[in-house]
Order: sequence, then C-alpha cells, then structure tokens
Amino acid sequence: MELFFGSHKIPGGNMASGNLVAFSIPDLGVKFKAPYVADNKVLDYAALLTLLEFIEINPQLFTNRALELYCNNYDLVSQVKNSRVEDIELAPFLRKALEYRNKLRFSLNWIPAPDNPAQNLEIN
Repeated sequence: MELFFGSHKIPGGNMASGNLVAFSIPDLGVKFKAPYVADNKVLDYAALLTLLEFIEINPQLFTNRALELYCNNYDLVSQVKNSRVEDIELAPFLRKALEYRNKLRFSLNWIPAPDNPAQNLEIN
C-alpha cells in the first residue's frame, strides 16, 4: 500500500501563523491536513510522525499489507534510511521515526513533489 506525506507553507504565513502537515492514503481514500507551528526543517518529520501515529492507532486498516511511504524531502528519506542526522535539532524526530520503523515495518522512498498527493492537497 502506498502512503504519502509532506508539508506546506501557508502562503503569506510565517512560523507564528503556522504551516500544514499532510498525508494521503489513496487506497483508503484518506486525505489529512492540519496546521502545525514549527520551524520549516521539522515540518516533514511532523507529517511523517502524524502518518505513522495514524497507522499505529488504526492497525485494522494496515494488517498484512506492505507499507510503502513516500515523501518529496530527499534529506528526510536519506536520514531515516541511514539512521543518521547531522542537525541535532532533528535528532528527536529521527529517533521517533526509527522507533516506528521497527514497530510498523515500512519502507520509505523519495518521490518528486508534483507526484506526491499529500503535497498537492488543496489548501483552504
């Protein structure tokens, strides 16, 4: 099953006004987006962790399915795959993502932004 996640800057917004984290699961018809106030470099991690929490609390939807997660943030994909991050600020987010990876068994792959359904959710 393919699952997509990403983040959006709110047009004209700043860190205080927030941004959006989003995920999309086309096979289930799920589209999620929520405001999130944080530094831009952690937004995609917040989207990933939100998606992973959704998977964890809804196991009946994902039992016996190979989970293939996609994001257009190449750095995040590389950090999770290599279990290493250079920015100390991102370390807690990476640690939590690795805990989920051990628990949920998923693959994580890069996808171009135009092909990421979570990146293209309408912002109203």
